[in-house]
Parts: sequence; C-alpha cells; structure tokens
Amino acid sequence: MKASVLITTSKVGLVIIVFFTVSVLSATAQTPITVMTDKTSYSDGDTIKISGSVADQLNIPISIVIKDSSQNLVYIAQTNPDSHNNYSSQAVAGGGLWKTAGTYEIDVTYGGQDKTAKTTFQFTGTQTQPISNTGNQTNATQSIPEFGPLSVTIFALAILATVVLSTKIRPIFTI
Repeated sequence: MKASVLITTSKVGLVIIVFFTVSVLSATAQTPITVMTDKTSYSDGDTIKISGSVADQLNIPISIVIKDSSQNLVYIAQTNPDSHNNYSSQAVAGGGLWKTAGTYEIDVTYGGQDKTAKTTFQFTGTQTQPISNTGNQTNATQSIPEFGPLSVTIFALAILATVVLSTKIRPIFTI
C-alpha cells in the first residue's frame, strides 16, 4: 500500500516538474523582436510606417534595413525601443534606389543575428506624371543637374589658374 502511494506521489511530482519546465521554457522562448507595416502595398512617395516590439531592453538601437526584390539595399535606419519595449519608424517609398516594382523586404536586427525579424510589402513602382504645359503653369518632373558642362569648365579653369599662379609666385619660406 505504501509503495503504491509513493509511486502515485512520484508520478504527480513528475507531472508537476514537467509542467513547470514547459511553462518556463515557453516563457523564455518568446520572440526576441517583431516587425510589421501599416499596409501591404506602397507607391512612390508613400510613407511606410514600420513598428514592432522587442522581448528585452538591450540599450542598443534596432537596425532597420529595406531591400528590393534583388536584395539591393534601398533604405537603412536605426531606432530605439521605448520603455514598453515597442518601436516605430517611418520610411518614404521611392527615390533613386527604389528602381523596380516588386516585393520588398524589411529586416530588423536587435543585438545580433539571432534577434532578427522580417516582413515584406509590395512596391508598385515610380509613377511619373507627363509634362504638360497649360498656359502659364508648367507641371514638369524634370530634374536640374547639379553639375553640368559649365561647372566642369569652371572647375578645369580654376585648377589651371592655381597651377599657373603657383609656378609664377616665388615661395616666401625656404627650407
């Protein structure tokens, strides 16, 4: 009789230990970082709202990287989690690096390669407006170059003048 009570007590104790171990392991197996966006599709000029949460405060910034469908880097930023372990950031879709429409990937990293999360969204591409001229109003999407042919000429003349003047002027100090 005493042996059967002891075996039953041992089984109950073993079940309690197993439940305790599983509950502790599930609590520590929490996802270290999550990421999400406010929409699933963005056009050129749209604001992408990126948010998520972290399991622990590590007192280091969260890295946010956006890559296009060819894994080319198009955006990079850092942000810090707030006191409730949540974070948020914004990116503007489009620009010089956002060349093709397709599936883009957001990768977030917090403290190491084992603390990463990913999500994807669709980028519909750059939508340009045609140039139209209505009376005195011009709706043009042309860009003005910063360095044109005139800038190159002025730069070359400045270098030439510097070389000529430096050879004509005697040095004041001799070594």
